[in-house]
Amino acid sequence: MSRERSVRPAIAVLFLGTLLLSACASIAPPPVASAPPREIASGVEPQYDVIVVGAGLAGLTTARALVAEGHDVLVLEATNRIGGRAFTDTTSFSIPVDLGAAWIHGVEKNPLTALADWLGFHRVPTNLDGPVFIGNRQRRSEERLEAFGVEYEAMEEAMAEKTCAGEDLAVSQFLPESEFRALLAANIGPLEAGTEPEQTSSLDASSFESDVDDFVAEGIGTLVARLGEGLRVRLSSPVTAIRYGDGEVEVTAKSGDGVETIRARRAVVTVSTGVLAARRIAFQPDLPRSKWDAIEGLPMGLLNKVVFEFDGDILPEEGANEWVLYQDPAGEATPSGASVMAFVIKPLGANAVVGFYGANQAKYYEKAGDKAAIEYATTALQQMYGEQLVARIRTDRTKVTSWGRNPWTLGSYSSARPGMSKMHEVLAEPVGDVLFFAGEACGPPEFNGSLAAALVSGRKASRQVHESLAASLAHAP
Repeated sequence: MSRERSVRPAIAVLFLGTLLLSACASIAPPPVASAPPREIASGVEPQYDVIVVGAGLAGLTTARALVAEGHDVLVLEATNRIGGRAFTDTTSFSIPVDLGAAWIHGVEKNPLTALADWLGFHRVPTNLDGPVFIGNRQRRSEERLEAFGVEYEAMEEAMAEKTCAGEDLAVSQFLPESEFRALLAANIGPLEAGTEPEQTSSLDASSFESDVDDFVAEGIGTLVARLGEGLRVRLSSPVTAIRYGDGEVEVTAKSGDGVETIRARRAVVTVSTGVLAARRIAFQPDLPRSKWDAIEGLPMGLLNKVVFEFDGDILPEEGANEWVLYQDPAGEATPSGASVMAFVIKPLGANAVVGFYGANQAKYYEKAGDKAAIEYATTALQQMYGEQLVARIRTDRTKVTSWGRNPWTLGSYSSARPGMSKMHEVLAEPVGDVLFFAGEACGPPEFNGSLAAALVSGRKASRQVHESLAASLAHAP
């Protein structure tokens, strides 16, 4: 699940145009041929050139690029579907709804933009300057919204100044003591990073590419699933152990009621930092201390959604695809210790609303249960728009996400702790020239926690693996 929308402006970071071209090129149908076989020391040939662990965007991108280079690749996926944290629900609502990643952030510089266009998907702009409500029907005036924007820009500029000086602090250090503090804190912390401001890297926050953000009409999960077509993907095969060394790897995965060990020349691990931190995969030998430091420095944030659909047309005063903020005037008195939610009104023009809540608030409602989460979001809608709206909620078309309870993600996306933005690069470093890493946590700060980071890291890992295999072949007797 990639980062969701906040109202802050982007800080431009240029991205290499060649990456866009290589990303599109990797979608070509996989060739039949595989890389030439090479004898290894044991005299027993590995079953595959590369095993990719995880069939999310990073894993699929890596696999497609390597297959296009002629390598024999197997993708092992723990769940019963491909896509990872990009998952489009195409059956529960009148429109496709992304239960995980939902936006192409910063479309002008995001490599997903070219990929979506090339594959024929339809991008839909979102309105990021929607209204702000404080409590019961109290819509902020244009004057107060402008003041809110000025304070957000000042906070961004202060963080950018520290970033340029090489400092990576807690986002909370930049929050003003003003009427907008709770809104600013929620946007740049829980609603964007999935963590509280005290636990959020200012370098990552100031670097993140955002604005303008687009939906994908067919669903981003649908787009990612398209990338799995033609690949050798084995579903319901969670990897439990990886032994590496001597120029090859042995990957142990569950297979039906049993366990299978598969040998390959290289492995690429693309699972979340939550799964790594929980040691769901046993590495032999253990990963270097630097790798564990990176995993600990890039823990999983949490952002969840409540999706509502309604009977009949709703909210004629609001535009489609509009981002709306709600602040509970009770503030710290709320059960979760949080006070702000966000909503997308009428996504893709449908009579629907998607509510967002993150960090401590999301953790609280995962424990409290779906019913409590729905009641909280319903109360916020009632406070903003009145009883007539919530009376038309279709209970048969209401859904809550719980990414923190998902055993194969244990969170929504990674979020660097203060001082830990540098760990994106450390996590992406190969181990022993046989074990490689990719995923949104391995991407650059400008795309941190997002699908773009997964795509970029997958492309980088595929190049590293291809070069490693080519070098080994060149030195083979």
